[in-house]
Amino acid sequence: MIKLNNVSKTIKKRTILEDLSITFEKGTVYLIEGHNGCGKTMLLRLLAGLIQPTSGTIEKDDYTYGVIIETPSFIESESAKENLRILASIRKEIGMDEIEEYLKLVNLLDDKNTKVSKFSLGMKQRLAFCQAVMENPDVLLLDEPFNALDKKNYDVISNYLFDNKKNRITIIAAHGMDYTNNLFDKIIKMDNGHIDIIENAPHKI
Repeated sequence: MIKLNNVSKTIKKRTILEDLSITFEKGTVYLIEGHNGCGKTMLLRLLAGLIQPTSGTIEKDDYTYGVIIETPSFIESESAKENLRILASIRKEIGMDEIEEYLKLVNLLDDKNTKVSKFSLGMKQRLAFCQAVMENPDVLLLDEPFNALDKKNYDVISNYLFDNKKNRITIIAAHGMDYTNNLFDKIIKMDNGHIDIIENAPHKI
């Protein structure tokens, strides 16, 4: 569980997030939606611990996190496999077998030795997803994870998130999503740093 209690964030005298109170629970996939600049990405940064609230409190367990926030960043001169190896070396929880397993999941195994500089935007997006999930984190914080994906890879990632949601908290910031694709459980609608509505997602029968 991650619980925000009246959380606000002010940067350079500008209120970016204001009086947010919400609880995120394990086994639930949340969609945060709203116009550009409404606070979606800043909320993900707050949840990831990249910024601290100006006021209010955050209650949470000692979770591990998988994160995609804003534009995926890699060492362009290195291969996909080497980028993931470098990231995995920080925590030393997985080896090359697991890395290749996740590259296969996102249809990048055949490109594992290709320099990232040669990757299309969609390929970089899939590599970003790979680095976010490869260590099986407790919490996934994903900013526009479906950007630039074709239907095949959209389905791969969507199905993975659905099949693995039981034991983690999954929070996705995106726009233009189909609420009825059965992936999302809760819809959080934001506007100008506020949470306007929290509602259950309609699902296909």
